[in-house]
Amino acid sequence: MPLHRQILLALITGILLALALPALDPGLRDGVLEGARLTGTLFLNALKAVAIPLVVVTLISGIGGLNQRLGRLGGIALGFYGLSTLLAIVAGLLVANVMAPGLHATAPAGGWLASAAAQAGHEALPGAQGAPWRESLLAVVPSNLFKAAGEGNLLALVLFALMCGLAIRVLPDDLREVQRKFWDGLQQVLLTMVMWILKTAPLGVAALVCSSASQVGWAALQPLLWFMATVILGLLLHAVGSLGLVLWQLARVSPKSHAEAMSPALWMAFSTASSGATLPLTLRCLNERAKVPSGVTSLTVPLGATLNMDGTALYECVAVLFLAQLLGTDLSLAQQITVMLLALATSTGMAGIPAASLVAISLILQRLDLPAEALGLLLITDRPLDMCRTAVNVWSDSVAARLVARYAGLPANPVTEP
Repeated sequence: MPLHRQILLALITGILLALALPALDPGLRDGVLEGARLTGTLFLNALKAVAIPLVVVTLISGIGGLNQRLGRLGGIALGFYGLSTLLAIVAGLLVANVMAPGLHATAPAGGWLASAAAQAGHEALPGAQGAPWRESLLAVVPSNLFKAAGEGNLLALVLFALMCGLAIRVLPDDLREVQRKFWDGLQQVLLTMVMWILKTAPLGVAALVCSSASQVGWAALQPLLWFMATVILGLLLHAVGSLGLVLWQLARVSPKSHAEAMSPALWMAFSTASSGATLPLTLRCLNERAKVPSGVTSLTVPLGATLNMDGTALYECVAVLFLAQLLGTDLSLAQQITVMLLALATSTGMAGIPAASLVAISLILQRLDLPAEALGLLLITDRPLDMCRTAVNVWSDSVAARLVARYAGLPANPVTEP
């Protein structure tokens, strides 16, 4: 059975178990809840244990292993990927601040998160009073990387990974090949460990949902609906607004015609929630229906499937702000910028992993000192939102191919009707 179906069954099982708990004997009920909390915590701890090493190693491997002759095409593609992910994050933060989905919770839902944070020893988010800018700057360049890793200082580790990857690129050919094989092998080791952990995801998800639903109950339904609406609105704003404007003004292509040409790939991405599985169809639609030269698509699309995760980054930002609002804590501008940078790093470092957002969000929650148990709420809506954000990821890759084709001096073939 596919993993997403196992997780769906686990969600249903967790909800049904939470509904059945009130009918149990108090002693038995407390034992079941304690077991669910313990199982869910073990699952989250396992994810967080491999999250930081995976992000760092993936970035080093990706940057250090890039083709030395990427040239103008690669430069344009990488520049667009960074810009489009940043635009997606800004759209998510804007919509989340305006709609404030977490503020639509009734007292029981918000109160449960507050009590969970208090039990974990976190009365408020760190830096709520505003950390001095000097301390924030020094934290980005720490004197001890191992201490930074223990404190979850992901920004410092990402900076180190970027420098390490760039340093590998300037090594002599023989040394660069040795480093590339080492980091690629280490990445595969970590990915294998993540896949092993994800095999236990149904059990962990059922435990997290049971624990969350039993304490929050139906009080979480209204804010969750607002959360889903906020994510979908943010994705639409980015896909239609930001990327549509790029197509229209920069690539000089009709967004409507391009969407019609890419429709098979977009529907495939939506139904499978996997940009990797959609990759062959994306290439075919761009080459045959959109008439983009294969010399462009062979570089931009595989690169985008690895580095360009607009929908994932947007979802991470909205999810973190949603949980912070449920907790009753307003994130300052500096803290939201931190969330933005973390989402930018984790959306790239977690690419290609099933349930990647789960790993990334748990890492950001740890950094912000939010209770990781709150992930149980997000899991209920994860599958439909995963389908939506994957479609946006594929749409962004196709826009990149269009943009690169135009600015690389290649013929800007008009999109033909299917």
